[in-house]
Amino acid sequence: MITEKRILECFEHLFTPANQDEIKIGPGDDAAVIAANHFDLVHSVDIAHEDVHFPKNSLPEDIAYRATAIALSDLAAMGAYPKFFSIGLMADEVEISWYELFANGLQKIMKEYNILLIGGDITKGSKTICVNVFGYPFNEVLKRSTAKIGDKVFITGQLGKSRQGLKDWNSKRETSFIRNFFYPKPKFEFAKIISEHATSCIDISDGLFSDLNQICFSSKVGAKIFIEKIPITYDLNDLTFGDDYELCFTAPDHSTQYLAENGFYMIGEIDNSQKIEFYEANKKIDLKQKGWDPFA
Repeated sequence: MITEKRILECFEHLFTPANQDEIKIGPGDDAAVIAANHFDLVHSVDIAHEDVHFPKNSLPEDIAYRATAIALSDLAAMGAYPKFFSIGLMADEVEISWYELFANGLQKIMKEYNILLIGGDITKGSKTICVNVFGYPFNEVLKRSTAKIGDKVFITGQLGKSRQGLKDWNSKRETSFIRNFFYPKPKFEFAKIISEHATSCIDISDGLFSDLNQICFSSKVGAKIFIEKIPITYDLNDLTFGDDYELCFTAPDHSTQYLAENGFYMIGEIDNSQKIEFYEANKKIDLKQKGWDPFA
C-alpha cells in the first residue's frame, strides 16, 4: 500500500541540506529558515489545479515543471532571479511511479534554473500543486504601480504559442507548440536587462489586455496599443488567452532604441486616458474577450 512516507522518499534526493550559507534549516522541521543576508527577499506563491491550470491526464513530469515555471515567472516580473522554492502537492494517485515521475519534472527545472528545494507538504485529494518561490532582485524590484505617462509599452516575445499548444494537445496533434504550454520559460535573462530600464512590469499569465490593465489600474494611467506591432501566433484571441509568461513592461522613451536593439517589442505607449485602447491600421477596435479569469 502506498504511504505518505513512501511518497516523501521520492523527493528526498531533491532536498537541500542545511548548514549551507543560505539555508540555516532545511527540510525535516516544521519550516525552513533562510539567511537573507541583508538583501530584499522576493516571494510569490502560485496554485495549479487539474482541469483549471493543466488538463486531466497530463504527464506528472509536465505538471511538475509547468506548475513551478509559472510560479517562477512572477519573480521575473519583479526583476528578480530565483533561489529557493517549496512545494505543496495534493494528489490521489495509487502508483508510486507517478510521484517518482513528478519528482523528475521538479529535478529538471531545478537544474535548469539552479534553484533549491527547501521543503514542502503532501496530502491526498484532487490534483493541486502549490508552489512558493523566493529570489533576489537584479537591481531595484519592479512594480505594477509605477508606469509613467509618456512611457512606451514593451513585451518580450510572441503571444499565443501556449494557446496553440493546448489546442494541439487537446486535439492529439503532435506539434512543437505543446511544449510551450507544458514547459513555459520564465524570462530571467530579459528581466535582468529590463530591471535597468523599466518603470513597471508584469508577466503575461492572464492575457495581454488583462495584465496590462493591472499596470494601468495600479499606476492610474491608460495605454494605446498598436496590434500590428504585436507578434501573435494565430489571431486576436492570442491577446487575451494568457499562459504566455512573456513579460509586459513600460520604459521611458529614451530607452526605446536600446530595448528594440536587444529584441524587445515596442507595442504602444502610456497615456492619461485611464483605459486601454487597441488600434489596428489606425482604427480603434474592441476586443470581445478581456482575459482569463478562473472565477468567470
